[in-house]
Amino acid sequence: MTKLRTIPGFEGTYGMNPAGEVFRLESVDESGHVRKFKSLRATVHGRGYLYVRLSVNGVRKMYSLNALFRQTFPEHSSLLGVAA
Repeated sequence: MTKLRTIPGFEGTYGMNPAGEVFRLESVDESGHVRKFKSLRATVHGRGYLYVRLSVNGVRKMYSLNALFRQTFPEHSSLLGVAA
């Protein structure tokens, strides 16, 4: 597996690799449940953009895969063809 970086704002919970795949990192939630390492599936939403659902403190939100990639790998953001 390639090296993962934690997504800013989701430290210790979610990570991303340079290929743009998002992973839930192994952790323990507020109620004591162990959350195993897992690959998250992106879905096409709206005008054809890829999104993933991420949860913080029990609140789930959809985040653009493109925006998460730009935050996590700012040195590669010039390689993306879609304007933010």
